[in-house]
Amino acid sequence: MSNNESIDVVTMFKEFAFEVSGRKLESLTLDTPLADLALDSVLVLEIVSHVEQRLDVRFADEDLVHLTTMRDLGTLIEKTRRAA
Repeated sequence: MSNNESIDVVTMFKEFAFEVSGRKLESLTLDTPLADLALDSVLVLEIVSHVEQRLDVRFADEDLVHLTTMRDLGTLIEKTRRAA
């Protein structure tokens, strides 16, 4: 995926959440708090790892602690891709 392509972070997260946990997150939006998803932190990190692999990026651990919504993840993706 090129750095100029737009990312649908919600759709990507839904896809990986289903792969990892078997859960369909149909009501997920950009502003849904991750805490409301009832996914434990290990599953969230596994999903984020899938995102990193798909986009060929690596997020800094200190940035991951600030993820609270899909919007935060989208912002982190854009920040990381710009820095690459």
